[in-house]
Amino acid sequence: MKSITQFDQEKDSESLISAFSELIGLADLSKKVNFKRHSLVSLLMVITWMIKARFARKSLYRCQRAKDFTAKTGRNVLNDSRINWQKLVCLAAVKLISVLKPAIDRRRRLALIVDDTLMARSCSKKTELLTKVYDHDKHEFLTGYRGLTVSWSDGSTFLPVNFALMSTKKKENMIGRPTVTMNQSSIAGRRRTQLQRQINIVAIELIKQAITTEVPA
Repeated sequence: MKSITQFDQEKDSESLISAFSELIGLADLSKKVNFKRHSLVSLLMVITWMIKARFARKSLYRCQRAKDFTAKTGRNVLNDSRINWQKLVCLAAVKLISVLKPAIDRRRRLALIVDDTLMARSCSKKTELLTKVYDHDKHEFLTGYRGLTVSWSDGSTFLPVNFALMSTKKKENMIGRPTVTMNQSSIAGRRRTQLQRQINIVAIELIKQAITTEVPA
């Protein structure tokens, strides 16, 4: 009688994450999104740690500690306003689509899908540019943001391509503290300006960025 093969979930997850990182060329993509740190911690290491946390269904505060850096270092990378996260998601999507495209039936139409989702932050009060957002399901105003997303689909597969966090310019709806910087020469300043523009205008900007990055749709 054969013994039942035992699976090591941690090693299995690591091999999947490693294969995914190699597939999209994450190490090379980090050079294109303005990732600059004066340490041995790479963007690949931080994102691998984040994906492991999601596989384990734990928050970054409760997940297993990384071998080469602390959780604080990982959060500092996430909060680094110099990194162009929008471009990273776009470039990763282009890589994945190029791998999938040979297997997609040519009769299928490739499309971009735009959606906005309420991101409630009921316990927050001083978060930057926090605003009142109308919930069309509950028919009431909630505290939070709107998450604008552009995704790609062939009718079967669904991939996120671009995103933007949306607030408001109306002072009467603003709850959180004012913006830190509006300097348009920095990625942080441009993202904050984008956050306060009209959602339909930003949706068009995200679609144009996706097309410029050569997302086929």
